[in-house]
Amino acid sequence: MSQRMPDDMPLRFESLRGYRLLPSGRTKNATHLSLAQIAAAILATTTVKPGFAGLAGKILSSLRSVGGVEASFQGCETLGRAIQCLLESSTARNTLLEVRVSDSEIYTNAHGRAAITYTDSDEIKTAHYVGQNAVSLLQPGADKDFNYRELISSVITEMVFYPRLFRDVADELERERRAPPTPVAVDPRDEDEETRREARAKRLGLLPNSRFLNLAVDNQVIWPREETAFLFEGYRLITMPKTAENTTSIHIDLVGQKIDQEDAIALINRFLSLMTWCDDQFAVLQEGWSGNPVPVPARRCNLAFTTASAWVFDRKIPVSLEARKALTIYREGRNAEQNYLVSYAVLSYYKIVELKHRGSADARTWFAKNYEALKSDPTLADEIKRFEGARGTERSGDYLYRACRVAVAHANKPYSSDPDDPRELRRLHVAAEILRALARRFIRDELGVSDCHYDGS
Repeated sequence: MSQRMPDDMPLRFESLRGYRLLPSGRTKNATHLSLAQIAAAILATTTVKPGFAGLAGKILSSLRSVGGVEASFQGCETLGRAIQCLLESSTARNTLLEVRVSDSEIYTNAHGRAAITYTDSDEIKTAHYVGQNAVSLLQPGADKDFNYRELISSVITEMVFYPRLFRDVADELERERRAPPTPVAVDPRDEDEETRREARAKRLGLLPNSRFLNLAVDNQVIWPREETAFLFEGYRLITMPKTAENTTSIHIDLVGQKIDQEDAIALINRFLSLMTWCDDQFAVLQEGWSGNPVPVPARRCNLAFTTASAWVFDRKIPVSLEARKALTIYREGRNAEQNYLVSYAVLSYYKIVELKHRGSADARTWFAKNYEALKSDPTLADEIKRFEGARGTERSGDYLYRACRVAVAHANKPYSSDPDDPRELRRLHVAAEILRALARRFIRDELGVSDCHYDGS
């Protein structure tokens, strides 16, 4: 039942090459591997998804021993070095009982841990390995009271390696050492593919330590029909076109261009603002990810919607003009929030309350009063916590008016908003979550609009 797909290992090898953990080039299949490369490849089988093999090999190889070198296996401070030791030392292999490795999130934003169980004289010992940022666990003596069951996850996956694997690999390495050298034979298909990769790397300016930020862009501006690298404000940006599987996207090498992620997003937003102006068409920067050694296209968004086997609907258009207008504005605000136009979403949600509380002081009073009631809702605990951190010591009603409603509606006020700044966008997204909850409260309680699909109202 655990059999992997036929292309699983080739995909893992490609990922490992992308992270420079296996040889690349036209002679890659005839190049002898170092022990460090073999160790990384073994650890890379831990992750379920083959596309993450390179990242897994890199992270897991760097795991450090709990309690420092004194508590490590065979004096190996890192897990990668411990695996190398098992491959080169028969003494170490003879003491081994098992190696357990996990790529799951063990602590917050910390993936990976391992345990090597072995015999020492007549005693069974276990050396634990954790992420290198868990500094307190790397100190001498930390292994004495280390609790390997203390983690944030309720379920993790583990790969268990038994001594036979390391004996088999070591035997194969020994046979390889005794065998006469064989001439290098390069498959012409490999040569063509490698030539294309080298040409692409040169054209896009790829570096051995490149780490790309990949972002989808929903747009109607003029876009290159092929993968294109160009300079903007001294930084190299890369665009990719829309295909049957992928959407248009934009990419930047965070390491190679020496720019942090937030500044990179701001730079890309400035570029899209100029494109929007020049072409008089929309360009919306969407979500993405970072960490790949090469730019990776963004898959086309195919959002699933909620369906029901037995769908019941019995509603009427509200009689109240205010209620009809509130629902219209709410739909526009929700659509804007979903499509990364958070400034308009913030303004829309605020305008709903202004249907009845027209003066700025009256609206602020309503928001302050109802926000206090909102704080008791346990389903909004995370949103409330983020909002509290954003508003600081300012009163909730004043903050929503000054830093949200006025900031997004006016460009010449002291409190204006820059929608190209990712920090500002993050702040507005936090405010939009609270304003949406308050708008729903207003429509439900003050305008008397039910949110039930079939109550006949």
